[in-house]
Amino acid sequence: MLKLDLHIHSQYSEDATGSPKDIIKILQKKGLQGIAITDHNTVEGGLKALKVKPKEFIVIPGVEISTKDGHMLALNVTENIKRHLSVDETVEKIIDAGGLPVVPHLFRNMSGIKKEKLRNIQTKISAIEVFNSCSLPQTNLKTAKIAKEYGLGGTGGSDAHDPIYAGYAYTTVDTTDMNIDSILSEINKKKTWGKGITMPLEYRQDRMMKSIKQFFQRGFRRI
Repeated sequence: MLKLDLHIHSQYSEDATGSPKDIIKILQKKGLQGIAITDHNTVEGGLKALKVKPKEFIVIPGVEISTKDGHMLALNVTENIKRHLSVDETVEKIIDAGGLPVVPHLFRNMSGIKKEKLRNIQTKISAIEVFNSCSLPQTNLKTAKIAKEYGLGGTGGSDAHDPIYAGYAYTTVDTTDMNIDSILSEINKKKTWGKGITMPLEYRQDRMMKSIKQFFQRGFRRI
């Protein structure tokens, strides 16, 4: 069984800290075998992680894309994908780039695509994020229920913006094969799931206040 944190931010996200190398070290100490660095609208962090990763550690390059309707994760992409497209268009762009689209934090107020948009793409995706460490436990349970209702697989990601919280959530992959293609195949076959623990309330509150402040600083523009 492999455990991979498939949603994490590094210093290449404007609202996060930590180098890819330091994040990988923390995950290794916590017993995880892999990561997808999914910085906001840039693959730079994921590409850097590929260069510095240890031999026996999995790095899936990725990005968290700001669509017109909310955020979308793209796993296994090495080039930036245009932001502010519709969810449907973004999913098509990810697939065309050879990537794997995953819906993160479905119900989040400012950045979740919500159930209505999920219906439009459910035949084009294999998994949604069923455990996000920044989300409330009841929200994760609600999302997991939706995944099962739609016959989708699940992923888990810490959504950490500070390295110390890396690995708070992870995706379980029922294999010992550390080949990226094998892992992506398991996600595509809807055989993975997400588990973890919720981040401390104080940190989540600080994150929320920081996000609101940055929203105003950006001129009422979502990240």
